Amino acid sequence: MALIFGVSGITVRKWIKSGKWDEQFKEERKLDHEINLARKKALIQALREYAKNPADTALQSLVSLIRQNQKDAEPSKELNDYIVRFLDQVTDFMIEKGYETMLKQFQSIVLDLAEYLRVRNG
Repeated sequence: MALIFGVSGITVRKWIKSGKWDEQFKEERKLDHEINLARKKALIQALREYAKNPADTALQSLVSLIRQNQKDAEPSKELNDYIVRFLDQVTDFMIEKGYETMLKQFQSIVLDLAEYLRVRNG
């Protein structure tokens, strides 16, 4: 981010603190959790109702809609695989170009980045 905006890492850390990014991230994670929980409860209720009356096309549609919404909300394995390939290629690029300092910095954050993406992408 610092490179993108042409500022130092210290400046970015100040932005993060002043913008309360950690609090916002935690709030977003909490809301995502509540949404997922509500979605699961809605699916369970819709399936129970559908089991009582399988001929009800409105319930069939509701179950299909909720399932599709769940599928759309989950990150795909392909996305996660793509991210891993991208990070590998970034590392290879830095090695090939001789960007040792940048490579060391990148390697120092890549595990944190991977954990962040794992949490963020579910």
